[in-house]
Amino acid sequence: MSPTARRGPARRTLKRAAATARAPLADAPAAVARRTEGARVLEWIKRAILDVAFVPGAALSEAAIATRFGLSRTPVREAILRLADEGWIEVRPQRGTYVARMSLARVEEALFVRQAVECAILERVIARKDRRDVARALAAIVDDQAAAIRAGDIGAALSSDTRFHRALVEASGLPGVWDAVALARDHHQRIRAIAVPELGSAAQAIRDHRAIVRALAGGDAARAQRAMREHLAHNLGLARTIAARHPDYFERADGPGS
Repeated sequence: MSPTARRGPARRTLKRAAATARAPLADAPAAVARRTEGARVLEWIKRAILDVAFVPGAALSEAAIATRFGLSRTPVREAILRLADEGWIEVRPQRGTYVARMSLARVEEALFVRQAVECAILERVIARKDRRDVARALAAIVDDQAAAIRAGDIGAALSSDTRFHRALVEASGLPGVWDAVALARDHHQRIRAIAVPELGSAAQAIRDHRAIVRALAGGDAARAQRAMREHLAHNLGLARTIAARHPDYFERADGPGS
C-alpha cells in the first residue's frame, strides 16, 4: 500500500475531528453577545440598586428593563437571577421580583471586615519610607471630595470616597485586597448613597479622611487606626439613623424595637 493510501483514513479522521471541534463555535457569537448583554444589564441594575435609584423593597419589571435595553427578556432574567443569588434582589414565585431590603446585621458585618482589613493596611502603608508622598496623594483625593460636595456633585463625592480607600489599599502593596474591601463596601453603599444627600454625612467623612491622612504622614499607626475605626463607626451610626427614618428600607428584624 502506498504512503498516500495509508494517509487517507487518517486525514478523514482529522477532518471529522476538526469539524466536530468547530461545531460548537457556530453558536459562539450569539452566546458571547448574550453574555455581553447580560453583563451590561446586570451592571446597570446593580448600580441602580447601590445608588438607590431603585429603592429597597421596590418591585422590578423584567419587561420594562428589557424594553429599556431593547433586548429580549432572557438576558434580563439571567441578570436578575444572578443578582438574586448575590442577595441584591428577591424573587418571590407567583408574586414578583423586588429589590432586596437592607440589613443592619449585614452592614455591621461588612464594617467589621473593613475595620480588620483597613487597619492592617494602615500598618503596611505607614511602614513605607515614602509614606508622606502617599499621604499627599490621599490628601489630594480628599480635596477632590470636598470640592465635589461644595459643587453639590454627590456622585463625584462618593466616587472620591471610593478612590481614597482604594488608593490606601493599593499603597499597601497588596492591591488584590481591594476586592474584599470593595465587596464589603457594596453592603453599605446604599447607606452612603442615602446619608450623603439626606444627612449631610460627607462633611464628617472628609474630616475622618483628613485625620487618617495626618496620622499616616506623621507615622503614627495607632492614631491612624483609631481614626479609621472612628470613621467606620460613623458609618454604622448612619445606618442606624437611616433604619429609624426609613424602616421600610430594612428587613423586619432591623426595625425599631428589634
